[in-house]
Order: sequence, then structure tokens, then C-alpha cells
Amino acid sequence: MTVCANTARPDTSECDFMICHLLGVLLHFLFAGRRSEHITGRGAPKDDRDNDPSRVDIIKVNEPSMKKKSADFFRLDERSGFCNEPIYARGNPYPTVRSVDFSHAISIGGHDNDPDHSSHTRGPQDNSRLSPLKDLGYPTSLSQLITNLVNCSLGLFRPDDSYPSLDVAINDMQIMLQKPQLFLSLDPPSTVNAFMGSGKLYGRSNEIAALTNAYCRIATSGITEAIFVSGFSGCGKTRLVHSIFESVNVAGGYTVTQKFDEMQSSSPLTVVLSAFNELCNLVAQSSSETCLMEIYEKLASAIGAPNLAFLTRILPNARRLLPSHITLPQMNSQAGINFNSLCFTIQHLMRAISSSSKVALLFLDDLQWADAMSLKLVQGVLSDVRGLNCLLFVGGFRENEVEQGHVLLEFFHALSASEVSSSVIRLNGISANDVNSMISDTLGVFPRLCKDLSDVVFRKTNGNPFFTLEFLRSLITQNLVQYSLRDKCWKWNLNEINAENITDNVLHLLTRKMNVLSESNQTALKVASCFGSIISIDVVRKLSSTSKYSSLQTTLDETAVKEGFMDRDDASYRFVHDKVREAAYRLIADKEQYHFDLGVALQSVGGAIFAAANQINRGPLSLLHDDSRRISFVHLNYEASTKPMACSDFTAAYSYLNSAVSLLPDDSWTTDYDLTLKCHFQLAKAAYGCGQAKRAQQICEEIIESGKCLEDTLETYSLLVSMICLARKDLPLAFKTCVKVLSLLGEHIPDDVVDVNPTVNEVKTLFYNISNEDILAMVDETSSRNISVMEFFSQLVTVAILVKPRRICHYCVASRDLGEDARLACRISKAGMMMLSRNDTAMIQQLPIVYTVHYMWVGSLTEPIQSAAAMSQHAYEIGMQTGNLSHAAFSLSIMMARLLYAGTNLLKLKNDLEVHLKSAKQHSQFILLANLVMIHEVVSSLIGDEEAKSFLYPEKVRPTDEDFQFTLEMFSSFYLGHAERVHYKSKLWEKLEDSEKRKVPLHFIHTAFFSGIASFRLYSYGRKDSQTHIKILAKSLSILEKASQFSEWNYKNKYLLLNATYLSITDKKFNAENEFRAAILASRASKFVHEEGLACEIAAMHHVKRDNNAVALSLFRQAKACYKTWGSRVKAVHISSLIDSIQE
Repeated sequence: MTVCANTARPDTSECDFMICHLLGVLLHFLFAGRRSEHITGRGAPKDDRDNDPSRVDIIKVNEPSMKKKSADFFRLDERSGFCNEPIYARGNPYPTVRSVDFSHAISIGGHDNDPDHSSHTRGPQDNSRLSPLKDLGYPTSLSQLITNLVNCSLGLFRPDDSYPSLDVAINDMQIMLQKPQLFLSLDPPSTVNAFMGSGKLYGRSNEIAALTNAYCRIATSGITEAIFVSGFSGCGKTRLVHSIFESVNVAGGYTVTQKFDEMQSSSPLTVVLSAFNELCNLVAQSSSETCLMEIYEKLASAIGAPNLAFLTRILPNARRLLPSHITLPQMNSQAGINFNSLCFTIQHLMRAISSSSKVALLFLDDLQWADAMSLKLVQGVLSDVRGLNCLLFVGGFRENEVEQGHVLLEFFHALSASEVSSSVIRLNGISANDVNSMISDTLGVFPRLCKDLSDVVFRKTNGNPFFTLEFLRSLITQNLVQYSLRDKCWKWNLNEINAENITDNVLHLLTRKMNVLSESNQTALKVASCFGSIISIDVVRKLSSTSKYSSLQTTLDETAVKEGFMDRDDASYRFVHDKVREAAYRLIADKEQYHFDLGVALQSVGGAIFAAANQINRGPLSLLHDDSRRISFVHLNYEASTKPMACSDFTAAYSYLNSAVSLLPDDSWTTDYDLTLKCHFQLAKAAYGCGQAKRAQQICEEIIESGKCLEDTLETYSLLVSMICLARKDLPLAFKTCVKVLSLLGEHIPDDVVDVNPTVNEVKTLFYNISNEDILAMVDETSSRNISVMEFFSQLVTVAILVKPRRICHYCVASRDLGEDARLACRISKAGMMMLSRNDTAMIQQLPIVYTVHYMWVGSLTEPIQSAAAMSQHAYEIGMQTGNLSHAAFSLSIMMARLLYAGTNLLKLKNDLEVHLKSAKQHSQFILLANLVMIHEVVSSLIGDEEAKSFLYPEKVRPTDEDFQFTLEMFSSFYLGHAERVHYKSKLWEKLEDSEKRKVPLHFIHTAFFSGIASFRLYSYGRKDSQTHIKILAKSLSILEKASQFSEWNYKNKYLLLNATYLSITDKKFNAENEFRAAILASRASKFVHEEGLACEIAAMHHVKRDNNAVALSLFRQAKACYKTWGSRVKAVHISSLIDSIQE
């Protein structure tokens, strides 16, 4: 088109309208021509031109030369589909706007003005119009776009939906090209599809980015994170999280989702375990044989065969991670699993299967319905102090349903205290523009054309995505929004939609929709709603086998699924949303009776134990007076409790058992004694397991009072003592209880300290005449009485350590001194450990206490201290595996102290200590925490990191074990060069009772060593009481000489060093220098780098005193190298100053 320079130009807006109009006409010609060619075929004979659909009338202008018939000026070339004539007369290539009569302009389509319906294809009547492309079979949106372009030329009669500018038209074209499946489809829309929407997540780009970034951070850093998504029901929490699943899977990660349920058809802890079980399945499916073998080796070394058996029982899919030829120990099906053991085991599972390249995304939805036990397990995994698992935990919850005191708030606090990185994404309603886009995509209508409809919907729903789609479906159902097959477009009545009286809750819409269903259809939805958001196909089939619910499965398939209320997979039916289930549940009038009837029906067909028990327990049990029926429900609940009890799901077990006990008749202790006894005992265990200690103690007292004989109450007595010990409350009562039970079993426990000499001699005689093989070949005790005696003796010893420590010390010291055979004691205890090391899941739980006793009392006399530390670590791990936190704590304290005394690198030791300190805080192990803080302070002081201890642990806690504290303080003072302080503490040590000083041999021996070296230094400094220092040194030398006879590895270097200092004092120069060299070599041979440095340091001081500076310098340099290897900057700096003083 050419434009004359002297022709007046129209203004910009009118020019835009003309461009839009011309573009529309051009597009119409293009598409109409191609469709004509497709219909008639090239070269086909032409019929009446007036009836030819490809014929168009052109713009009419007021110029006389333009008033000839339009076909004479312009005609579509049917072969090419393009114009064969210019659109304007040759005489005036660009007519002015003033010359255009818009009242006679070309338009497309147009409908009669309809006061009741608003359509996006409105327009005035005009005889000069093009045939809409939709009449030729083109998609409605394409036809609409061209119609709205062409109608831009109608001036004052321009329809509202014509384009205001070319930019808006281009935007519609982009939308159409970006979403061809929505806007270029030739199929009429489906009502159900309109309800479900396009599947796109609207208005959540920032939230998606936050989740994606968190996943990337974990993949980079390997540090676990937790993200919580909160918001009202229907705001899109689940869809938001699911939107990143595909990206995670593509990146090589794992995605697992589980949902807590308001109806709790399964226990909350089971939901969490199901998530980890599914994770095991995903790992097994995607891992090679090599990867699976690596996973197995990690698990086997970390938790051992017995705990692997525990793991596969709790998570059946974990068996798929193990080689098929591996045989696991048999477990007692009734044996329970300690909850601490459960946490420990799953922590190690996550360490084994996740990594920065295999990040696991675990999504648990509806956390507002979780319980404390399930959240505690999640917290235990997230706060794994080793930080070796790569887990992105995402939790969804309804913020408006979490009130003050809710367990979820405690969960947030626990994560914060455990220093787990966590954040919250809060979802509100989406914006009006996002609602507009949602409705546009749902209906396949351009956003600008449904803006009036979306504004009304937004005001009604506040932008809640699920409510928006439900409201739209409701409008479609009521024909307030309808698709016209004649006009091939959506139409709506804004006045009636505005007048629609709905609440701000989607339940109103759903209930109204369900109320019009037939009675059988409503029954199917009501039945399904009683089981929560998911009902298993197995339960549906069982109910369908009864006469009352015979049509259930058919109705669910034909109505619930087809109408969009539920989805179905191979295993279950699932409500599409919680609000749909809630609406169905509201249809039930007498909910208690409805649940009860369902439970009875399930019980009658058998098999669905948990489902039947859950439904019956929701019924009106207080109104049930038939004793025989009540007893049948007691058996049902007891049976239902066994599985959760075995998996430490004490909350679920307590619920079933509490129902069972409440159903027992008042005289059940008389009429049904055995059932009453076992229900009460299991209820006591479950109550204690879920934190109801007072209730558990009351039940135990009832059992003891009502039990017919001692044998029936022994387990209850044992449980009662265990509860008291773990609570550290009323320990004298626990001691008296043990004494009482042992007395009833025929074992007399004296009140006062007695002579243990006869007993020790009897044991010596017994074990001198028996070999290790004979010990290991001993048959396990089978007498229940003898087993009970041993169990209560074991508990008595544990309690006595806390209640009567001096008596225990007396017994131990006396038996050791009277026995005078440490090697025999070591042989006996090691034989016991070998017996316990068998793959027996019951015996393995006793290992921690046996290891603790051995390496605290006997092993330190006969075995390398490094081995004692390693075995104490094993005892700690076994204690954690079996959930025996008390004995694990003892073992850990021993291990960390032994590592310090063995000369372990201080920096590494400090890092390990901080890991264990976090764990001790998490488990509220205050005695362990006090011991570890003490060791941490010593290590930090020796490193020279004084600020670390005050920054990390401002609270001042002290160890309760006096000799443990004493030895550590002596060690610290000794290596920091405070000889006077060591001497002062050694005097305090001498004032202690002999049994208290000598109850732990290693502490006794080390204290003697520190005291002797300190006396040497004080003597060398010329302090007073030189003879006193010589006597102390001689006494220490005597103790170390005897100790070195038991273990040269541990004590010979110390004896040689003490002897060298004694010879140095007594001016036996040559002998002293030989002993120093021997002490250095012995320390090196035993790998005690800190004591090698000490020997070099003291030897150098000996040579300095004798003016052998060259030898002294060499020895000081050796000492400095040793201290640097040990990691003690303080000692290295001190030796450097001594070297400088000599060189000056």
C-alpha cells in the first residue's frame, strides 16, 4: 500500500483500528480461501457466485467510484486463496478516515442483541458481513480473533469485544499459539474438563522457584532442609509441591508423597513409615546391582544384621535393597522395636540411600492431622547430627487448623532447636488476573473476553483455586455458563451469576451437587468418606460382598469416578480433594451409627482388621450392652494393636488397646482373666511408649493388685522398675521393688554391706575349671523363674548404681582385689561378650551394658586403650540401634574419654564431640551432656580455642561422676602445665575413700601418673617439701609398675617416664637418659603421640638442667612436632617459647 505525502493521516487510535480491520480481513481471506480449496478442489467448476462461501463483500466508501458492486473491485482467487485486486480503488490508494462510512463497513458474524446472555461474539446487525470461520469448521478462538479484528472498523457500532489495539490482538495470537490444545481444538469442550481445569498451576511462580532453589541447595551442599507450605484448604498446596516432582525425577532424585488423614484409617506413624517404604522401592527400582551392594554394605556396617531384620520388618521394601543371598536373623513376631532404635535405623537408611546426586524429596501433606510420634520420627531423621543424608522435607498444613499447643508447633520448635534449616511458604488466594487466566484456559476463551466472568468469580471465591473451579463447575451445571453448540462458543449470564447466593465455603457447592444424586450414589460417597480421603479396593470389595453394600464398587466406578468426585488406581479410590470427602461426610446424619454399621459389616466378612476396628471404635460403644459382642470387639482391638505395637507406633496401639479395655465388662478380672491381663499389660506398655507415664503406672498397679500369682505380674514389675529408672524419679522405690520381687523369687538381698570373699573365691574356682569353649557351649537358660531372677538382678544393679553407689563400689573393688586375677576377669567378661555377639536379636540388646562394664572395669587393665575406645563406640552404636539410650550414653562417655587419653587428634575429637553434644541435647540426655561438655572444654583448652566452648555451650553443666570429672581436670591441668593445681587435686584425691578412688582402674592409674609427673616438676622448680614430692613420685611409680604388668601397651611408657624422672632427681644421670629414650620409644610404639611429646619435653628439661642444650633443642623440636600432630596449639606454642629461650 502506498500513501500520498499530501494526504491527511488519521490519528493513532483510528489507525490501529484500521490496521486491525485490514489484518482481520486478510486472515479471513487466507483461511476461508484455503478451506474453499480443500472443499471444492483445485480446478473444480464454479457454482452460483452468490452462494459461494468464499465470496466476500468489501468495504463500502462514500466515493462515487467506489459504489460499484464489491465483487467488481475485489474477489478472492479461489485457486490461491489471495486477493487478485487491490483493496482500494486505484484512483485513491489511501482514502481519508473522514471519507469512511463505518456504518456500512464489513463485519463478520454478529448476533442479535440478547439482554440475557453475554457472549464474546456480539455485534450489530449488518448485511455486509463475512461468514464466520467457525461456520467453515475452524476453531472458535481463531474465528473469534478474526471477527474481533474485522469488527474494529465499525466505528460507533464497534462491539465491546473488538480489539482496542493491535498489541492486544498480538497478545491473543501469542496465547493461541502457546496453548494450541486449549484454543485451537476442534472438539467441543467437556463439562468435566472444565471442572478439572487445564492442569496448570496459576500464580505460584515465586513459590515454585523457592522449592526448586531449596532442592538445588541440597544437591550442592548436601545439607537437609525442611519447607512448610501453609494455607487454607483448596489453595493448591499439594499441586504446588507436585509441580516440581518431574524436575526432581529428571535430576535423578526421588519423590515420595504421603498424606495424613482426618479420619486416620491408618495411624500417623504408619503414614511416615509408608513414605520411607515407598522410598526404598524407588531406590531399588532405579539402582544398579553395584549401587545396591554399596547400600547394603553401608547399612550392614552401620546397623548390623539384627537391625537389618528390624528394618525389613518395618519397611518391607527395604528387603529389595539387600542381596537376595543374604540371610537375616529371625525375629520374634511379637517383639517390639524401641522408638529410639527406629529413629536410629531410619537415619542410617537415609545416609545409605541419599546423596547430593540422589536427593530425596519427601512430601507429607496435611500435617495438622499428624501426631507427636510421627513428627518425632521425621524430626529425628531431619536432625541427624551426622548430616550425611540429603533430604528435602516438604510438609503441607492448613494454618487455620493449627491452634496454640498443637503438636506441629512443637515440631517447628524442635527443628529450630536442632538447627535444621526450615522455612514456610504461605499460600493465599491467587490474584484476579490469575483467576482470569485460569478461567480462560478452562473454557478455551481469550482472557479479555472472559474478564467480566472472572471478576465475578474472583469476588465470590477470593481467588481460592479449588473453590474457583468448583464454582465454575456449579455455574456450568446450572447453565449459568453454557456452551452453545449452535454458536460454538461459551455464553454466560452475569446478572444471574452475580445473584447466585453462595457462602464463602466450597462445601456449599459440593453438598448441593451431591444432594441431587440418587440415594445409592450418595450412599457410595458416604461410605467412602467414612474411611478418610482414601479407601482401599480391598475394603470396597469386602463391603461389596455384604448384602447391605453390594452395589458399592459398581456405584463408585460409574458415578463417583465418572462425575469427578473420586479417582481410582489399582489399589484404592481417592477423593479428588479433602473438601469433596468432607462434603460427602456431611451427608451422614447419625455418623456414629454409620461408622459402627460399617465396622460390623467388615468384621462379619473378616480380614480387614484395622478398618473394622477403626469404624467400630467410632461408633456408640457406650450404648452397647451385649457382653458377648463387647468381648468380640475386645479381641478385634487387641489383634489390631499388635502390628503398631511391634513397630513402636504406641499412639495407634494405645488407641486400640484403650478401646479394648473400655469394652471389658466390670467383672472381667474374674470372668475373663487372661484376656483382661494381656490387654492391661499391653496398654501399660503403649501408654508409657506414647508419653503417658502416670497412666502407665496406674495400670501397672492395677495389674499387680489384681494378678492371681507372681508369675502373672513379673513382667509388670519389670516394666514398672524400668519406667522409674528411665524417669530418674523415686529410684528408692525401684530399688525396693527389685528387692521385693527377688525375695518373692527366693533370692535374699542383705541390707548392709557384707563380706564378698566367699563369693569371689567360689567364682574363681568355677572359672578356673572351665574353658572358653565350655562357656560358649553353655545352653541358654530356659527356666522362666531363673530368667526372671537374672533380669531383676540386672535391674537391681542398675538402680543400685544410682541409689546406693558406695555399696556397688565396695562390691566391685572388693571382688577385684580379692580375686587378684585381672586376666581371669577379662576372660570371663570377654566370653560373655562373645556369647552376646551371636546374631540373636534378644541377646544383642544386652551388649551395651556388658561392653560398658568390661571396658570400664577390666578391659582398661588388659587391652590397648585404643581398642577399648573402638569397642565402646560399638557398644554405643548397639545401644542406639536397640534404643537403649542410657547404656549408649555410658558407652559414649567412656569412648570419648578413652579417645582423649589415647592421644587422638584434638581437632577431630572436638568435631566428633560437637556432633554428639547435639545428639545428647536432642534426646535430653543430661548426664551424657554434662560429661561431653566437660571433655569438650578440656579439648578446646588444649587446642587453644577458648571461645568455642562458651559460644557453643553457655549453660554450665557438670558431670555427676566425681572420679570422671576429677580425672579430666587432672589431665587438663597436667598438659597445660599447672603442676601446682595437679598437686592440689592429688591431695584431694587422696582424701577420697579407697573404693571411690579405685572404682575405675584407668582413672586411678592416670591420676597416679599425673600426680607423679607433677611432683617431679615441682621438685625441679625447687618448691618446698621436696621429700614429699619424692614420696609421691615413688608411690606413683609403684602403681604404674604394677599396671604395666597387666598391659605394657597402655602403661609401660608411663612407668618408664616416671622412672626416668625419679632417676633424674636422684642424680642417676646415665640411667635416667636411657629411661627417657626408652619412654619415648615405648610411647611411639603404643601410638600415644601426646605422651611421646611429653617424654621428649621432660627429657629436654633434664638435659637443659645439665647444660646439654644441643640435645635439649633436638628433644624440644621432637616434642613440638608431636604436640602439633596431636593438635594442641597451646603446647606447641609453649615448646616454641622454650626453644627460643635456649637459643637466646
